[in-house]
Amino acid sequence: MLSAMKLSKKEISILIEIIFSILFAFIFMPFFYKNQETQFALSDLASKIIEILIFVIIYFSITYTLLEIYHKNKMVEDERNGMINSKSYKVGYLLYELSLFIFIGLLINSPINYNGGVIFYILLLTLIVSLIKSIYQFYLHRIF
Repeated sequence: MLSAMKLSKKEISILIEIIFSILFAFIFMPFFYKNQETQFALSDLASKIIEILIFVIIYFSITYTLLEIYHKNKMVEDERNGMINSKSYKVGYLLYELSLFIFIGLLINSPINYNGGVIFYILLLTLIVSLIKSIYQFYLHRIF
């Protein structure tokens, strides 16, 4: 269905962010889910952070290079983009506030391991909020 639609450079850029969030969820979140009940060794956490950084650098380098090769024109910033960014970041901000209350409620009401569990829930809530914000931003670009 996406191949039938003509996507702008900005829309493809947003799709790159959405795909990254999904890949991050499938590749790295199982590690944090599996280890949420245990204490992380500093070396394990450091190696996982290095893996994540390498993945982020390689993923965004390749995808944005391909985007620039495929779409050589510059992204035009106009009032519409400002309005879309404002709306999507407002939704993202509200979701971050909501996730903060959810996180505090989880800390108060459940025996979360304060090492692995905290890291897992912070990453999970951040991933969900980022994904929803990007999907909403893509939606706004498609309807306006």
